[in-house]
Parts: sequence; structure tokens; C-alpha cells
Amino acid sequence: MSVARGANLSFTRQTLAAWMGQAGTAVLRLLPAEMAHDVGMLLLERGLLDVLPAPYVEPLTAGLQVTLPGIGTLPHPLALAAGFDKNARAPRGFARMGFAMLEIGTVTPQAQPGNPKPRLFRQPGTRALINRMGFNSDGAATVATRLAAHKWRFDQVPLGINCGKNKLTPQDRAASDYLQVMEAFKDLASYFVVNISSPNTPGLRELASPAFIHELADGIGAGLPKVWVKLDPDMARRDFQELVEVIAKRGFQGIIVSNTHRVTYPEVGGQSGHPLAAQATACLEWAHAVHRGDLPMIASGGVLTGADVYQKLIRGALAVQVYTALVYEGPWVIAKLLTELAAELRLRGVHHVQDVIGRYYQDG
Repeated sequence: MSVARGANLSFTRQTLAAWMGQAGTAVLRLLPAEMAHDVGMLLLERGLLDVLPAPYVEPLTAGLQVTLPGIGTLPHPLALAAGFDKNARAPRGFARMGFAMLEIGTVTPQAQPGNPKPRLFRQPGTRALINRMGFNSDGAATVATRLAAHKWRFDQVPLGINCGKNKLTPQDRAASDYLQVMEAFKDLASYFVVNISSPNTPGLRELASPAFIHELADGIGAGLPKVWVKLDPDMARRDFQELVEVIAKRGFQGIIVSNTHRVTYPEVGGQSGHPLAAQATACLEWAHAVHRGDLPMIASGGVLTGADVYQKLIRGALAVQVYTALVYEGPWVIAKLLTELAAELRLRGVHHVQDVIGRYYQDG
């Protein structure tokens, strides 16, 4: 077989796989949102999607390499956000999609069912989701055992654990819950994320205070450089920036900006997707005004196109997490976003993505 013919055949297979992935995503959207998620997770967990060629990601990563302090160098800046694989059921499947980094969880110390169903809702007209899952988790011990069985290659695809508190844990014992989860995964995670920003666990956002950050930092001790804090986009600017300042001063590795936006209509819960984009991006600017580039940031919220990724990077994000786009675009979303991001860079005559990180503030 000639090289040209082989390349054409490879392209045909990739195109066919992409079409099948989009068709499968469309079929899943005929199901209720959480049922569709569960079916998709089952297919990934059992390796049933391995019959399709893996997304053709590697050739798309030229000039897109990024480095995250405490985590390492990634082939590109796109990562899986927490909430999709809560219990480490299918990290291999997500890595095969082309994600450069994965975040598992939110994981709680003890297993808990989360909030009553239905608790996940699509808003296709605005390319959004609303969830009120409530930290449904198999519990730290079970998830850690499952992750250990994967024998994960952290040097190839870094994997973090998003940590939360159990619903029934009193506020004055919340720090202990986060420490328990970190202890369970101390040898099984590239990094940890303190989730004090979900709107779906009563009282959780009340922990987003300097006092709790100090308490948590004292409890974690020497492990702080491995820990990130995920922030709430609904905070008042002054409170948000005060929290960022304390996080930086206490030596946490960085911040993830941001979690979902609390809504009460048409459903109560946290909204992700396009409506969150401007709010989450503004929070990156608020944070940067405090740390001036000295505190690493990972962006999350409203990332549906390569242009969205670019806007997060120029505001100082070193990596960008994806959630809602995966629901609407399917398993080839990373290939799509990387292609679009590369086009954004070419449009501006930029050869390496590192050259645009934080550019928004330089140009301003």
C-alpha cells in the first residue's frame, strides 16, 4: 500500500469514527440526561468504544505544549473537568479521547447517593447544563481501590482527585473530610482539588472563607504544593479576591476558576456551558488582579470552542478543563477544540501557545 493511499485510508477511518461518535452522541441525547451519562460511562468503562479509532489528536498538538507547576508538562492544555468520571470508572477511555489531564471526583470520604433524581438537565438552546448531583460518590476507599487497579501512568496523563465533604458532616469538621480523601489517594494522584464551590451541597460554599483556608492549610501541612482550590463564580468580587490572596499566601499550588453558576430557573442547581463563559472568564481577571501571574490557574466554565479556550489562556490560565462541550460534541471534542485553537493561534501569527498565556494583561 502506498503512503498516500495509507494516509487516505487513515483519514477515512478517522472521519468515519468522528461521524459515528457524533451520531452516537445524538442518540444518547434522546435519553434523559443522567441516563445518557450513565450509558456513556458504561461504554467507556467496558471498553466498548475501543472498536472505533482513537481521535487523531497527536498531530494536532504542535506548538500547544504547556507546563503546570507541580503537575508537569502536557502535550496540550485541554483537561477533563471534575464531575464526569466521579468514581474513576473510565480514566482510560477519557485518556483515549485525547485529554491531556484528568480530574476524578468529586470524591467524598464516605459513600453517599447524592440528591434525588432527576438532577441533571440539558439546555440545548443555550448549550448549557444544569446539575444538582450533590456529590454522589462511591466513597474514597472504593474509588481509591478502583483507581489503583488501573495501574495508572501518571507520567503520561496526570490525574487529579477533586475532594469534597459528606453532606452530613458538620461544618466544624469539614476540614477533616478533605484531609481523609487526600490521605486515601496520597499515592494515587498527581494533584488534589479542594471543592468548596459546588452550589449543590448545603453549606459548602460557606467554607469559602479565609478562616477555612487557614484551617485547611494547617491540616495539610507540607503537602500544600500539590493542592489546588476550586472557586465559586458567584462570590462578590471583594470576597473572591480576598480568598485568592489567602490561597496564594498560604502556599496552595493554584486555583481552578470556576465551578458552576447557581440558578433557580428552569431548575435549581449549578449551570455550566455557554451562559457561564463570561462570568467564569471575569473571575480569571479578578484573580489575576490579585496575584499578577504568580498563582497558577486552571480555567473551567463555558468552554465550547477553540476561541473559548484561547480567551481563557490569554487571561492567564495554564490549562482549560472541559465538561459541557463533551456532552454536546461527543468523544471527538478534543480533536475539534485543538483544531480550532490552532486556527486561533495562526490567525494571530502565534507559533506556540505559551506565548499567549496572560497576553490579555500585556496588551491592555
